[in-house]
Amino acid sequence: MRCILIFDNLNDILFSKYDKKFSRHFHKLAKLQGLIPENDKNEDQTTISNNILIQLFSPVVTSQQIMTSQFGNSYTSIQCFDGTNLVFDEYMGHLFVHVGYEDIACLKRMLCVCICIVQHLCGPDVSDLKHNLRQSSLLSHLLDTWNQLADSDQACLVEAVEQLTVNPEVNATVIKSLREAANKLKSMVDYSRSHALIFVENKFLSLYSSRDAEDLAAADILFLNILTESFRRPPPPPPPPVPEPDSDEGDSSDEYYSPPSSPSRSAPTSERDEDCIERELVILSGNGNYSPHAVHISTLSDGVSLLLLYQTSSEALCGGLNDAFAGLVMVQNIQITENGEEGIRKVMEILDGSMKRIFDSLKKNKNQNTPQIETVTKQLHSKWDQLRKKFQEVIKEKEGALGIDALSANLHVLLRTLLRLTCLDRTGLERGSEAAELVTQQVRASLTDFTAFLKVKAIRNFSLGSRTSLTINKYLEEFPGLVHFLYIDRTNHRVTAPSLDFSSEETVTLTKKKIWSMVEFSRTHLQDGHLAVMWKDTTFNYAYYLWFEDNTGSPIKPKVCPSTAVKTLPMPGIICGDFYRKLVEACFPKLAASKVRCYELYCIHLGLATSSCVLEHSRRLAATIFEVTGQPNPLDIL
Repeated sequence: MRCILIFDNLNDILFSKYDKKFSRHFHKLAKLQGLIPENDKNEDQTTISNNILIQLFSPVVTSQQIMTSQFGNSYTSIQCFDGTNLVFDEYMGHLFVHVGYEDIACLKRMLCVCICIVQHLCGPDVSDLKHNLRQSSLLSHLLDTWNQLADSDQACLVEAVEQLTVNPEVNATVIKSLREAANKLKSMVDYSRSHALIFVENKFLSLYSSRDAEDLAAADILFLNILTESFRRPPPPPPPPVPEPDSDEGDSSDEYYSPPSSPSRSAPTSERDEDCIERELVILSGNGNYSPHAVHISTLSDGVSLLLLYQTSSEALCGGLNDAFAGLVMVQNIQITENGEEGIRKVMEILDGSMKRIFDSLKKNKNQNTPQIETVTKQLHSKWDQLRKKFQEVIKEKEGALGIDALSANLHVLLRTLLRLTCLDRTGLERGSEAAELVTQQVRASLTDFTAFLKVKAIRNFSLGSRTSLTINKYLEEFPGLVHFLYIDRTNHRVTAPSLDFSSEETVTLTKKKIWSMVEFSRTHLQDGHLAVMWKDTTFNYAYYLWFEDNTGSPIKPKVCPSTAVKTLPMPGIICGDFYRKLVEACFPKLAASKVRCYELYCIHLGLATSSCVLEHSRRLAATIFEVTGQPNPLDIL
């Protein structure tokens, strides 16, 4: 049983996603509480009215709001006697709830993924999900896609990107093609900051960014990977509005995260796919700078995807809008808690800075402003002056905050309008469609001799089954007893690991389950500050290491105890915030983050391997992994 709900500050539901078990369970609860007539036999149990959901969840949502606003001590999770768990999180004043039978960590990670996707699709305006069916449907499908990837792909499991390794000649050809693509795209559209990258299946091949474009962060590349996979995994057709009364179809599958494929949306086997380009406008923010990007995703050949991106609005405007929305959320909290002069001053400082960035950006790009934007800008100046004056009156005359609520609500409406007219304006996306088609044809022609090779390479990037070339497979012969490993450079979040053949039942039932449980177990200990862990079961020996090096490759020890440093950090990964970057900052407070590199290594050995053998193999593997990756990396694990 699973369900994700998003509530606004009035307890209204903006988005809901649940499986059939949840629907049936809550229909029973609704009947017990008299919300549905007991004798109602025609109720469609595959859907639940939002009114019923609101009434059932209202007590816990209201309690959460009171705990947050009046005590500053909100719930993070609730565990029920029947095994049901509820996990809570907040973003821009909206409450995100995940309900299910899974453990708290699993539910929390999925909820973080949901918030991350909302940020990419809607920016700070979460309320857009209520009225924009297209956005809410895409959010739902991206959640499905993430869940499928995290359950089947080891790179997504550890929230990293697997680098597809090819020989230097092929790599040079791909880079040249992407450089020409980015430059041609830049010359054909009105936007100078562009990127071109290729995924093969869900593995990262190569990226080229124009000279004035900010580098894409690993978290953004991971999101783009999920977005690309979502277009390759079309959603199922909508269910019939009223199912047959005696049908047992609802019992066949309760996993709403893994819908079956349907031909309704650009299936990979369709011949027209190579000429079909999917388009989306997203907010990228992995480097801390919020910037809207138009994304054009095309299929060069089956499984080989080209992504063309260009920035459609300034970081200053997008970042200013984001901070202004956050400031208005603080205004709401002040209204509830009557936080007094200190709270008002803090909100004023945040809003004053963000509004200045917004106005400066609009003035700087005045030639791009439409009459609508100019009208909204004038209204925004007026409403902001009124709100700022009211703030000053409250501070000067020690008055109550009465009246601020209405003024901030008016400002919020204008900010939402400005966001839609600028950062979330899809005009730039449509404007680049023709250019994207021409550039795609150019790249497809230049790489036509390599796409079949890339497809095969992606399936068995590093396979344990072949010993014919000097890849990881040949490399592993030097480590007798080593079954599997994952090596991750957490500076750029690239993973190197032998490929797994999930078509083999033996691999799925044995190795896959062991790897997934190993990662979960390691994360639990990492959150307690343990950077090196070894353990065993009846089948295998396991080892996990996290260590730091300087830019010369020399090992360095944390200046702050890791068990202290991790207390305020997000969950391990990059979806919920870059845990590893924040760990480096916390462990090395006096060093620039750019001077510290972070690495992870997971190893699985046969159960007969001794601890000393596991440790020795781990040291040698991490020190010589450059034989496969081409990147030198000496280390001292312990």
